[in-house]
Amino acid sequence: MKAAERLSLLEPLLEREAALLADVSSRLFPPADLDATWLGALLSLPEGCDKLESFVGKFCRMQDTLAGKYLPLLLEASEEPVGTAIDNLARAERLRWLEDAARWRRMRRARNWLVHEYLSDPADMLSALGEARVFVAHLIGAWQRMRDYATTLRENDV
Repeated sequence: MKAAERLSLLEPLLEREAALLADVSSRLFPPADLDATWLGALLSLPEGCDKLESFVGKFCRMQDTLAGKYLPLLLEASEEPVGTAIDNLARAERLRWLEDAARWRRMRRARNWLVHEYLSDPADMLSALGEARVFVAHLIGAWQRMRDYATTLRENDV
């Protein structure tokens, strides 16, 4: 099976992940800036903890699927070299599929902090959540650009 065909198998999953991430993000984060009062209220309710856990899971899953599975296949389908994760992100930036590879490394760091619960300090948790909140749009935007490029590849039967 060609890489372009394998991409099409991952696309429904990424569409679902993007929609779920956007939904939980809109329900979790207030329109205003995040602060200690918001975080305290969120963590004081089981529903708030569930929403936070759902966001973190979806945020991590979409990153893993997009950068770990889809991006290498897209590079292969484009006849670009596939390398380490950092190399792949740098190449994706040069190809304008994502805006800033360094931002993706920061996104990965925020992901790791949130997943592994390194954030026992509420100020650190607020900082990581604030970053993750901003990263959602970048993650979904990169997905859309990569998907559009893959669609063009299939239409041109590459």
